[in-house]
Parts: sequence; C-alpha cells; structure tokens
Amino acid sequence: MKGKFKNILWGIFAIALVVVIVVWFALSPNIDHIEDTNGPTDHSLQQITKQDVINQKLGTKGTVSQSELHFDFGSVSVSDGVKYSSDKFTGVYRLHTATIFKGSDIHVFLGDFKINGGNFAFYVIFDGEIVGQVEPTDVGFPEFILENVDKTATLEYVIAGESASFEFVVPIDFES
Repeated sequence: MKGKFKNILWGIFAIALVVVIVVWFALSPNIDHIEDTNGPTDHSLQQITKQDVINQKLGTKGTVSQSELHFDFGSVSVSDGVKYSSDKFTGVYRLHTATIFKGSDIHVFLGDFKINGGNFAFYVIFDGEIVGQVEPTDVGFPEFILENVDKTATLEYVIAGESASFEFVVPIDFES
C-alpha cells in the first residue's frame, strides 16, 4: 500500500512538472534575433530602446554563458571574478540586482571587455533609471562610478544585445 501511494505521488509530481514547463514556455516572450544593420564597427543598439532595458520585458534569444575564474596558488584556489560571454545574443538580460544604501558608492569595473559583433550595451540602473553605460575602451579598463548616492534604492546591471557577440570579466568586487 505504501509503495502504491508513493508511485501516485510521483505521478502527480511528474504531471505538475510537465504543466509548469509547458506554461513557462507558453508565457515566455519569444523574440527573433535582431540583425546588425549599422555595420561591424558601430555597436550601438538600433531597435532595443532604453525603455525596453528598464522594463526588461523583451525576452532573450541565445545564451549568455557565465563561468567563474580562478587563480591557483599552490593548494589554494582564489576566485577572481566571473566571465560573461555569448556568440549570438538578442534581448535584455539582468546580470545583477542589489540594494544600495544612501551614501554608498557604485563602482562598476569590467575587464577584458570586447564586442566582437552585433550591437551591445551594458547598463547601470539605479532606482528604475539608467544612470550609466559601461563601454569598451582601447586603453585602460571600462568603468562607471557614482559616488554618495542620495537614497536607498535598487541597483541593477543589465545587458542588451542585437545579434551580439561579446565577452567581459566582472572582477570579484562586482557587488557594490
């Protein structure tokens, strides 16, 4: 009797899981890749708007891979940050969310930032407004600094891409 009851519960669980997956895919926004129409050297977004970035309801196509970087010192392994990359990504994707307290500083520093194709942007959103954009540079490291914020609010790091191929490293001090 116990085994039969257990099998019934597993069956109900399996059916519920299938229903959740079907509903998830049915309700998820499905977008197509947005082609790069402004040439291989201009990486500015053409169709994704700042309002799309703030609302984050556009959805995504393609994948953003994330891997933790480590330095090994003998028997000790130290995390150095996270590498984000994609070969073809379209849409809006939130990388990080945190609460920042009044009087704090926001410092976003990216290493090895490269846009290899398509259109791409890395936005810093504070209290529902875009306060900055981090862009690759030929010299130095790309960064964004906002000192002594005037209120406690939510901080988000959001990327947007149109058939974008990119990579960058977020150092361990990513969290403000």
